[in-house]
Amino acid sequence: MTQQKGVWQVFSQIIDGEKQYIVGRQIDMSQPLHSGNIEYCGDYTTCRDAASRAADYLNEKELQRGEP
Repeated sequence: MTQQKGVWQVFSQIIDGEKQYIVGRQIDMSQPLHSGNIEYCGDYTTCRDAASRAADYLNEKELQRGEP
């Protein structure tokens, strides 16, 4: 059975006192969301807008390929 992955979205974390953002998605939607069930893309950034644009791009790219 194929795992249903979540959509790409922005996750945030405080690192060295500064809010950082990274793009990720839940690997298996039938399982709880935790650090071992997230696939990340790219690196942390302090710019939420840049991370949001990257998530939108990845979601659009998957839609074009016909992936759920």
